[in-house]
Amino acid sequence: MRTYHSNEIGNVVVLGHSGSGKTSVIEAMAYRAGITNRIGTIEDGNTLSDYSAEEVKRQTSIGLTVIPLEWNDCKINIIDTPGSFDFIGEVEAALKVTESALIVVPATEGISVGTKQAMHKAHNKAKIIYLSGLDYPNAAYKEKLEELKLTYGKAIAPIQVPIMEGNKMVGYVNVAKMEGRYFEGEQTHPCPIPDNMWDEITPIKNMIDEAVANTNDELLEKYINEEPFTKEEISWALRQGVMNHTLIPVLCGTNQIGIQIVLNSMVAFFSAAGDMVNSMVVKNEDTGEEDLIGFDESLPTSLFIFKTIADPFVGRISLFKVCTGCVHTGTSLYNVRKKEVEKMNKLYVMKGKELIEVDTLNAGDIGALSKLTHTQTNDTLCTLDYRVLYEPIRFSHPYFGKAIKPVGKSNEEKIANALNKLLEEDPTLRFENNSETKQQCLYGLGDIHIETVVAKLKERFKIDVALDDIIIPYRETIRGSVTHRYKYKKQSGGHGQYGDVEMTFEPLNDYSVPFVFEEKIFGGAVPRAYFSAVEKGMLEATKAGILAEYPVLGIKATLIDGSYHSVDSSEMAFKTATIMCFKEAMPKAKPVLLEPFVTLNVYVDEQYTGDIMGHFNKKRARVMGSEILEDGMIKITAEAPQSEVMNYAVDLRSMTQGQGFFEMDFLGYEFAPDIVANRIIEDRKV
Repeated sequence: MRTYHSNEIGNVVVLGHSGSGKTSVIEAMAYRAGITNRIGTIEDGNTLSDYSAEEVKRQTSIGLTVIPLEWNDCKINIIDTPGSFDFIGEVEAALKVTESALIVVPATEGISVGTKQAMHKAHNKAKIIYLSGLDYPNAAYKEKLEELKLTYGKAIAPIQVPIMEGNKMVGYVNVAKMEGRYFEGEQTHPCPIPDNMWDEITPIKNMIDEAVANTNDELLEKYINEEPFTKEEISWALRQGVMNHTLIPVLCGTNQIGIQIVLNSMVAFFSAAGDMVNSMVVKNEDTGEEDLIGFDESLPTSLFIFKTIADPFVGRISLFKVCTGCVHTGTSLYNVRKKEVEKMNKLYVMKGKELIEVDTLNAGDIGALSKLTHTQTNDTLCTLDYRVLYEPIRFSHPYFGKAIKPVGKSNEEKIANALNKLLEEDPTLRFENNSETKQQCLYGLGDIHIETVVAKLKERFKIDVALDDIIIPYRETIRGSVTHRYKYKKQSGGHGQYGDVEMTFEPLNDYSVPFVFEEKIFGGAVPRAYFSAVEKGMLEATKAGILAEYPVLGIKATLIDGSYHSVDSSEMAFKTATIMCFKEAMPKAKPVLLEPFVTLNVYVDEQYTGDIMGHFNKKRARVMGSEILEDGMIKITAEAPQSEVMNYAVDLRSMTQGQGFFEMDFLGYEFAPDIVANRIIEDRKV
């Protein structure tokens, strides 16, 4: 593969819901482009994209994969992405470094939430929709096209209409060129447009002409005068419409038939990386200002790391996009975030799992580096004379959590190192040691996400772990006010211990802090020097309540009286007195259990709203509202106890056939109902 320039390079992300056929379409593209001599299948586990043991086992994509193709003197970096929400981080990374999107939509079913999600994610990208699966008996091209038009309006431009014989696609009509093509093996040959298709084609042709006319005044005048457009004018206008996101061409075919026109269309309609339309804003670290730059080879070298792979044999592999200039083997670049210099010992392009060594990559291209010492995902590498910082990828937050426990003592020592490598690879994972519950907690985007991490630990690092539920962080508070006095007095020879406090405890109704301390001492009953000891006593006392030994929140503690001994009083004595005063006062202050609440924003297709609402009712949740988004999806906002939605990622996938997605944020604490509180308290006694 030769070295390509920025005006010859295009980067395309392939999107669609799980099972839509993305990987199969890419496999056919690779075969057609000549980078493989056979078409692999997901069932056989021999595709270029899905090569990991877990992907082969599950027969679905888990991580993004780069497949570089050469077509019509251009280089197209195809990035295959998973369709499951559990791996949406891979999609977010791919969207960061691509200019355009190919959205694969099966012609055998209605527009899924996964398709809408893909369209939503790629809202600022040039797009082509590929209706696949027209060789299936239940394919319904016309119905699917109509659904697309109803959902996305005039932007839908079906420039290709299939010629069907029975349930089999035997050719197509290119409506933009008004040419028929008939399939003969892997080749197509010109054919007349079938007479029975004119009623279908004519309104589509009129729609395309109207779109062309709206491109500029000259073409509009031709349209008004009923002068026919040339093929060149139509092609130029369609490209402009795609690049400015006002048109979305719709192509059709199967996993093998019609692939050539997809490749041709990507070259014809999608922008090259170096086109000015792809300019971006970057922070200039030298001036502190923002610069508007394009993928320009004449500028000093800079690149952005969008993906890290923890390979057990090669080590850390960093996938990057060259943003400016060109990068050569042996170049040293500066990591702006880490303030470290990295040397590019070897430079690669990736073809699936294969690393192909190259000498040079130009602006706009995608490559890989191995064994970088300091660099991680979202880092910028650049020259010292032009220090820039690229906007990081905003990855989805992980909400689904499980406690992990190594199986075997030897695994305890290895697990931290292994998890750190996987966290580098996947920014949508989060790991924390919970000092309160003594649990090691791993958070991801769903149960499948967590399961794949467990599988990777075993496959790559030979570490077995068991999963358990995360303990919910309940809290305690009081609903009543009480005044209580406690005198701590201890004599054991020599200096004794004496501390005497009278305190009022009342609800603060602010659960962001354990307590607020005040003193209202008159006449020096307790010297000021001991006030801090009383406050330290409260800090210690609120670490565990009396109901179930959960931390205490939302208490106002006021020191109102007390006494001291000139010899025996000490900070320790007043601290102890405060702790005992609080413990004795709590039962009289109407103690109550608090449970954490979260806010949920759920995005689903309209057909699932009834199921979502019904499920929320079962989970003690409050639905706060809903709204219809521009892409037709429904956003439902609710507030729910955290304990009820710990497995919401799984529940939502079950209710929406894997296509709904959500966001979750901590809301605060609320009183737990008696039946819930009693169960939790009893469980803590066991």
